[in-house]
Amino acid sequence: MSPRVGVDEIELACERSGEGPAVLFVHGLGGRKEVWAEQREAAAGAGFDAIAIDMRGHGDSDKPDGPYSVERWATDVTEALDGLEIERAALVGHSIGCIVVELAATALGERCTAVAMLGGAMRFDDDFKAALRGRAELAREGKMREIGEAVATTALTERGRAERPELFERIAALIASNDPDAYARSALATAEAEMRDTADVACAALAFAGAEDVVGPPSAAEEIAAAIPRGRSEVVPGGAHMCMLEVGAATSEILLDFLRSEATG
Repeated sequence: MSPRVGVDEIELACERSGEGPAVLFVHGLGGRKEVWAEQREAAAGAGFDAIAIDMRGHGDSDKPDGPYSVERWATDVTEALDGLEIERAALVGHSIGCIVVELAATALGERCTAVAMLGGAMRFDDDFKAALRGRAELAREGKMREIGEAVATTALTERGRAERPELFERIAALIASNDPDAYARSALATAEAEMRDTADVACAALAFAGAEDVVGPPSAAEEIAAAIPRGRSEVVPGGAHMCMLEVGAATSEILLDFLRSEATG
């Protein structure tokens, strides 16, 4: 059983390793803490206290009936830091986790040392919102494997799907393993989510994306970076939406360069 931290009368599962300035990793819709394993271990090896959590409704964390919202997930992040007795931390998010950490960063103020957002968007476009609502319906029909294969398709580049069928299967199985009701509630919450008050993010911010990401493309990373006073954007070569798995070393290098320069104070 993973270590757990209490928030809002529930418990979130987490993994923690390393010593030094804290970095908290947040996954995307249907993900879990393990998707950040390579980057978390790289951060721990680079002298950081690296923590990854399962958001409510995901992985080994509790899955209450609701409500589910990006605001609640962001509050969970701030309360998890309190529960772990962490005063200041950098935040790293993926996909919907980018909106989660942006909202958490504004709430934390000076307690947030830096924020990195991979494969995110200020808000998702109408087509993707419709797809999310469709996935919620499929989840409630018990068609989690169908959702998993759809997610794995956009998670990887065409080359990655062809050359690494085991990674495609890993991602599809990870998504398919979600609790259907919790996934449906989370998908609907994701469809309604958007960043706000980006001008109030006081810390340095990195928005980065896989070069071939069609969900949170490099253009979306540029938009996020432009909206945050100390924002910058970068592209991860050779990756799609889950480039932390497909091109993990390149993703870790960009992230660690940012954390070393901005999150060590």
